[in-house]
Amino acid sequence: MKIKVGIVDDHKLFRTSFGLLLSQLDGVEVVFQCSNGIELFEVLKTKMVDILFLDIQMPIMDGFEITPKLNERYPNLKILILSSFNDPYTIERMLKYNIAGYLTKNAGQSQIKKAIFNVYEDGVYYDSQIRGIVKHLQDSDYKKDAGLTQKEIEIIKLFVKQYSGREIAEKLHLSVRTVEKHKEIIMQKTGANNFIGAVAYAIIRHYITEDDLL
Repeated sequence: MKIKVGIVDDHKLFRTSFGLLLSQLDGVEVVFQCSNGIELFEVLKTKMVDILFLDIQMPIMDGFEITPKLNERYPNLKILILSSFNDPYTIERMLKYNIAGYLTKNAGQSQIKKAIFNVYEDGVYYDSQIRGIVKHLQDSDYKKDAGLTQKEIEIIKLFVKQYSGREIAEKLHLSVRTVEKHKEIIMQKTGANNFIGAVAYAIIRHYITEDDLL
């Protein structure tokens, strides 16, 4: 069974070339391409995907407007932001929504492939992009200490090192279901909408250090 993906980007040349790149990946099927949010919501009435690549800056409904609507209407849809913006302010704003990951448009094919399969299997893709922006996160949701347990901290550290949910379960001698339950508890404790946000919280609160990111 192939992982079904959709693309939303207002630049036709990029959208088309990115679609061709994805179609060359084994196990991936490009179901649709849209140029804006209005087209997207119309297409989603009849076609659904596992993962949606979403641009941020678009003239008709930008990513900041589209994402919360997707979270509300299609809570199980995994959103991967694909943007030319890598500034702290933009990334911080997107982390407040329920996104599965954030990639810049200069990401290579191998990184994109890893992001797709990580998100499909574990619901989140974490890479070095967040390392430069965590110091800028000042949202009140991240300020109160969450009281994370040692086990929860270990799970976060392993996710940062890009272990899959199955690999974490094996390493910690847990079931995959138990690992997923720990992830849910971690997000509840940190007040994060997604696991990337929980990782950012853990870094800000010094549960994990820069050495843990290596």
